[in-house]
Amino acid sequence: MMHTVSTTLRFVARSPRMETHGRAFSTLNKKPITLLCSFRQAPLLSTRPPSLPPKSNLNPNPNYRPSLWSHMFGKYLIVTNIVGSGILLVIGDMVTQQLEYLAQNYPFDYHRSGRMFITGLIMGPIQHLFYNLLDHILPQNTQIATLKKIFWDQLLMSPMYLFGFFYLTSLLEGHSFQDSNDEIKEKFLYTWMMDCIIWPAVQYFNFRYLKSVYRVAFINITNCLYIVLLSYIKHDMGEHTCKKGKK
Repeated sequence: MMHTVSTTLRFVARSPRMETHGRAFSTLNKKPITLLCSFRQAPLLSTRPPSLPPKSNLNPNPNYRPSLWSHMFGKYLIVTNIVGSGILLVIGDMVTQQLEYLAQNYPFDYHRSGRMFITGLIMGPIQHLFYNLLDHILPQNTQIATLKKIFWDQLLMSPMYLFGFFYLTSLLEGHSFQDSNDEIKEKFLYTWMMDCIIWPAVQYFNFRYLKSVYRVAFINITNCLYIVLLSYIKHDMGEHTCKKGKK
């Protein structure tokens, strides 16, 4: 019996599985010593988080406040374009009335300037949306893109602006839709031809060299000069036509 037990123990001790477990155990016994030695030889790593840049680099001027200009042509761009359109139409009409006073001694018509202001307020959103859409479709400022913008501006925006200008001013004066249509038939073609002569060169500079946020403002400033012509066509040509009709 004892001989059998000793033979069994020798067999188990010599089996591959037990030899494997024996190597693993001896390896585990040696591993902590190896790790300890390698840990002592390796340089210590810093556990400190990476330092943030100084606050002065993140915000060089903590007391900085956006300027009025950045508000006008940033957050409140649409308001700037709408109100600017109305104000600059009034300025253009005032110049026209001053010239009429010097030439023909006409009294200043405040109601007429008020109608021009309302017309500008209504046309301002149309300009803002159209030129934003145009810059979204054609964001480049290359020569080809600029010529395309001028083409669509003269084909779409120019007729819309002229129709809106003559219709609104006529209706605000108390005329009927038929009278407004008659005025459009009389003055639109001549005015649009003048528009095609004046505006392409202006719009080339606008589309090619200016930022999109200044688009409508630049157009409205130029309108101060152009509205002198429009106001003359609107009022003086109408008076001359009435005089001829009476004769």
